[in-house]
Parts: sequence; C-alpha cells; structure tokens
Amino acid sequence: MSVSAQRDNRMMESGVTTVVGGKAHADSVEKALKKNAPQAAGDNGLPRFALVGKDGKFYIGLGAQFLGEGVFTWGDNMPSPTLFTPSSLTPATPGNGGNTQFGWQSSSVYINFVAMPGSRDQIGIFFKGNFMGNNNSFSCFHFYAKYRGLTAGYTYSLFSDGAAQPMTLDFEGPNGYPSITLFTAYWQQDFTRHLSGAIGIDAPSASMTAGTTTRQINQRIPTVPLYLQYAWNDGSAHIRLSGLVRPLQYRDLKAESNKTMVGGGIQLSGMTNVVGGLGVNFNATCGTGIGTYLQDDNGLGMDAVESSTPGKMVMVKTLGLTGGLSYAFSSTVSSNLIYSHLLNSCHDYGAVADDQYRYGDYVAANVVWNISKFVSAGIEYDYGRCKDFDGASLHANRLQCQLAVTF
Repeated sequence: MSVSAQRDNRMMESGVTTVVGGKAHADSVEKALKKNAPQAAGDNGLPRFALVGKDGKFYIGLGAQFLGEGVFTWGDNMPSPTLFTPSSLTPATPGNGGNTQFGWQSSSVYINFVAMPGSRDQIGIFFKGNFMGNNNSFSCFHFYAKYRGLTAGYTYSLFSDGAAQPMTLDFEGPNGYPSITLFTAYWQQDFTRHLSGAIGIDAPSASMTAGTTTRQINQRIPTVPLYLQYAWNDGSAHIRLSGLVRPLQYRDLKAESNKTMVGGGIQLSGMTNVVGGLGVNFNATCGTGIGTYLQDDNGLGMDAVESSTPGKMVMVKTLGLTGGLSYAFSSTVSSNLIYSHLLNSCHDYGAVADDQYRYGDYVAANVVWNISKFVSAGIEYDYGRCKDFDGASLHANRLQCQLAVTF
C-alpha cells in the first residue's frame, strides 16, 4: 500500500506500463521511465504505454491527463478556480460572498524519453506542458535532460522535495511548502543503497520590495541548493536534509552602487508509512531571503524589503511548516489531510508595508476514488487564511470536485 494516498499512484505501483513493439522487459522499461519522471505527488510522468525501439535502444512514452474541476468558494474572494492560494485573497464585495467556477487549465501532456537504457551513456529527456499560461495558453511546466547523474533544464529546484509533498486536488498545494519550477542544473549521486545526495545551481532570480532609495536589479549570482537523503523500504520512505545558499543583489541609490546580501535556508522533509494504510508527510523550512521558493510568497516581493536606513535593503525571514496524513482504505479509495503554515518576519519593521503578507494558513482534506486505471474522481475541502502586517485578515473556504482521465 502506498505511503502517500494520491490521485495517481503510478510512481508507487508496478506493472503500470505496457510495452508496444521492440524487445524489452516491461519492468525494465517502467523503472527507467519512473526514474526519468518528476517525483512530486500527482505530477504524472509514467505513461500507460511505451514504444520500444529496435534492440531496445530507446523507450518513449507519450501521455496526457485531463483534469476537469468544479469548485464552489465562499468567504473572501479567491480568484483562480485551479489555485487555492491564501496570499492571493482579496475582500469580497457585498453580494459576492460565494462563487461557482470550473477549471481545466491544469490538464497536461508529456513526453518521457530514455535512450541507450541500462548503459553507462543512458540519456533521459522529459517534457510536460499544461494550460496555466497567460489567458490559458499552453506553457512549459517541465523540460529537462538527464545524463550520468546530471540533470539540466526547467524543472523543480533541488530545494523542492516533491516526493514528500502531500497530495491535494488543488493544483497549488500547501502554502508553506517549497515548490518552484525554474531553470536549474544539478548532480545527484547514490552513495549507498540508502544514502544519496545532490548539489546544483538555480538560475538567479529575486522578488524584492524596493523603495525610494533602493532598486531591484538583474541578479548575477546563481542560488546553490543541496541535500542529503536517507531512504528505506525500496525508496518509498525517506528523510531529507536540504540547504540553500541565496545571494541577492540590489542597487543602493543613495550611494549609487550595487550591494550583495547572502541569505539561505534549511529544510527537513520526509515521508513514511506508519502502520497499515496510514502514511505521513512532513516538511519544515526556515531561512532568510528565500520567499520566492515557498508557494505563498512567490512573486510577492518577500525575498527582501527596503530598510528604514536609506539605501539599505534587508532580507525577510521566512518559516514554512507542512504536515500531511494519508490513508488508503483500499486499492481504489484513499484520503489525505493536510495543514500548512507560512510566516514572514523582519527585524526592521519600518521596512515592511502594512499591507504586505505576514502569515497564512492552509487546510485541505480530500477523498480520491480510482475508478479504473485511466479514470479517477475526487472531492476536497480547502480552507485558507491570510493576515497582513497591519493585522488585516481574510479567509475563504472551497469545495472542489475533480474528474481525472489519465493515460
């Protein structure tokens, strides 16, 4: 039984992929495609069907997932039908305390390709796109290559422990969880059967709140993520310690010079089976200048803010906590319960605007029914709350139904 009850349990199952053409053992094909796919909960990348080339020189799987959603939201205004993000809450206008919406934008298509499988020169390429771009346009969600432990391309940062993230029908997921896709390059290595590690670089980016004496500038120095992980139970359970070194650059308009700050973060995350069908996921993250890496803070200017000292910026301190319980009632019915909290603070309160985001809470509870190998349905309740530095608070509730067709 999976330790993480999911809408799509393929990464924990065996016998999922059917081989079409060529000569290769189905188990070998499936393992190669699994290792090449993203590990985040519900981020399907293992196809039901795979084409095998002549003499087994390559495997290629084409897949797609339709996610149709109907949501009813009440309380304050949550603009997106697919993303339940506490920091995006706005006050509801009189008469608009409830809202029925439909979404399909998180539906996706993907290509999973492995060349020269099982050899020293094995190469993997993975592409996935969805419709979450501007005006529902098709956009890239993953596009990367793997070779001899090296991964490069557009995908999750090493600081995102996707496998330990609790599963939600809500595409955004827990507000305090580090989950970001960007251009990255990293090296992973298995030291023993249970112990592994990785180090990499993330493309430099930042989201700051400047003022009259400071300005955000182009970032020049990449961020460095790394981790050390211990796994057991054939990799279905693990504990991971991650770190992040985050240089940030800004312009001191008073001194007419560029300045560099160095922040960073630390994270403890993991997942394991407790007993029977009961599993647990957990994550604790803290640091300075890492707001971009956490779900709720991304894009809010919470990496750094202008200080009350003219020409100086200070990094915001961020804490993210997430816990999840999952239970598999049977091979077809599972459930998840998730709580997440995010807190921003700054030692120089004069630098933080009253209406900037101070903290938020996220609660989700769902039940998922795998009707067949291709079709599943689920229902989820979401609750979100946010509070600004001036004490203003907003909250919303959502009931979400989802139909997933995956192949």
